Amino acid sequence: MPSLASLSKVGLVLAIIYILLAVWVVFTERTSPSGGGWISLNGMASFLITFPVSMPLEIIGARPNYQKTFDMAAAILVCAALVYFVGAGVEWLVRLALTPDADS
Repeated sequence: MPSLASLSKVGLVLAIIYILLAVWVVFTERTSPSGGGWISLNGMASFLITFPVSMPLEIIGARPNYQKTFDMAAAILVCAALVYFVGAGVEWLVRLALTPDADS
């Protein structure tokens, strides 16, 4: 298991912000009234906040039930891991670009 010092701080911050935002979106969507007049977009925010997990699962035919808290939490955690790795990659690229080359 990697130590806390070796984890990407940018990735962790982005993943924590994503988790907080995703939980707020899901909580708001579940507690708001479902009526929408002539159109109802109930469930759309949950799909969009978990798009990196939802879309591949929809394509292969798996249909997670996002009304179940466990399914939604699993999707949010997988998306948070993806956000962490993207943030860690960006941090690595920035450090690589800003660090003077040892050869020159």
